[in-house]
Amino acid sequence: MRRKQVTIKDIARELGVSHMTVSRALSPDPKTAALVTPKTRARIKKLAADLGYTPNLIARGFVTGRTNTLGLLTSKINCEPFGRQADKILRAADWQGYQILVALAASPSDAPEDRRRQIHQMISRGVDGLLIHARGTEGESELILQAVKGRVPVVTFFHPSTPDLCGVALDDGEGIFEATSHLIRRGHERIGFIGTDCTHHGPGAAKARGYFRAMEMRGLAPEHLPSPPPMQAAYELGKAVADRFTAFVCRSDHVAIGLCRGLQESGLRVPEDVAVVGCGDLDVSAYSTPALTTLAIPYDQIAEAAMDLMLEQLQGDAAPRQVTLTHRLVVRDSCG
Repeated sequence: MRRKQVTIKDIARELGVSHMTVSRALSPDPKTAALVTPKTRARIKKLAADLGYTPNLIARGFVTGRTNTLGLLTSKINCEPFGRQADKILRAADWQGYQILVALAASPSDAPEDRRRQIHQMISRGVDGLLIHARGTEGESELILQAVKGRVPVVTFFHPSTPDLCGVALDDGEGIFEATSHLIRRGHERIGFIGTDCTHHGPGAAKARGYFRAMEMRGLAPEHLPSPPPMQAAYELGKAVADRFTAFVCRSDHVAIGLCRGLQESGLRVPEDVAVVGCGDLDVSAYSTPALTTLAIPYDQIAEAAMDLMLEQLQGDAAPRQVTLTHRLVVRDSCG
C-alpha cells in the first residue's frame, strides 16, 4: 500500500507544538524561520528529515500565491535543437529555484486548439508563469494572449512575438545573411538557398529573406530551391544539381548533411567544387565528412534571457519587452 505523505500537522502532533510553529520553522524565508527559537527549529527539522517530510507545493501556493513552478510548452523533444533548448531552460529555471512542467504538442501539426488546450491545462496546475517555444506561425501571439487572458506571465522564445508579449527572438535572417556574406567574401557568386520561400508567412521565411538581402546587396542573382524535408530529399537534390552552383546555404544542418552526401555521390567535391553551410550546429555537424560550417544557436543565452524576462514579470515589472539574439557562425571544412 502507498504510504501516506507526512504533513506539518503530523510533525506538530509528534512534538506537541502548533502546526504554525512547524510551518514557520520549515519556511525557506530566513525571517519567517527566525520567529521560532533555534532549539525548537532544530527539533522540527530533525523530525521532518527523519519522517521524510517534503513540502506540499500546491498547499504552499494557496498561502503564498506562488508554486515556484513554471510551465514549458514545446512541440518536440526528440529533435536536437528543441531538446537542447528545453534542457538549458530547465537548468536556468533550477538555478533560480523553479521547477518546470513540460507539455508537448499532441498533434504533429501543432494545431491551434492543441496549443490552447495545453495552455489551459498548465494554468490549471497552478504554474506561476509560462515559457512557450514559439513556432513563428501567423496569429500565434494572438492565440497565446487569448488563451492566457492575463492570468500568468508569459515569455516566448525562438521566434518574435507581438509587442504585447515578452519574448526572446533568434534573428534567423541576420544569421543567414552572415552565412551568405561569408561565402560571397570567399569569392562565391552562384550561391543557392535551400529552405522556405521568403514570401511564406510561417517559420523559416526569415532565413530566406536574409539570404536574398545578402545576394541583392552585392548585385548577385539569388536562386531559391524548395525546402526538402531532411534528409532524403536533400540527398536526392545533391545528386541532381550538377554544377549549377558553387555554394549552398541550407535551412538546417540536416539538409546540409544530406546535400553533402548527394553532391559527393554525384562526383562533386565538398568544399573544392561546392561549399556548403548549414544552420543549427548539431552535435554530428563537427564530425560529418567534411566537418560542416554552420550557424550555432545561443541556447544558454536564450534560456538566461527567458528566465530574466520571467523573473521581471513575477517581481511586478509588467512592461513587455523583446530580447533579440543572433547565431554565431562556426567555420569548418565544408567552406574550404
